[in-house]
Amino acid sequence: MDLFESSWFLVSSLIIVIILITDPKSSLTGSNTNAVLGLFSSPSSGQQFIYNFSAVLILLFFVLTTALSLNN
Repeated sequence: MDLFESSWFLVSSLIIVIILITDPKSSLTGSNTNAVLGLFSSPSSGQQFIYNFSAVLILLFFVLTTALSLNN
């Protein structure tokens, strides 16, 4: 495997791990059980970092996929 394939495999594995460890219900507070108000709650700084990091990984995944398809 060359560098692009190894990077692509690593990025795809990281995306899967981050998606599996992210708890979608953790942004809701315990006292706020109203579903409508829960939709408007903002994520914590740690969750915001994970969301941004996963967005960067997804973008990198698409770039690497395109580079691999053009390389072959």
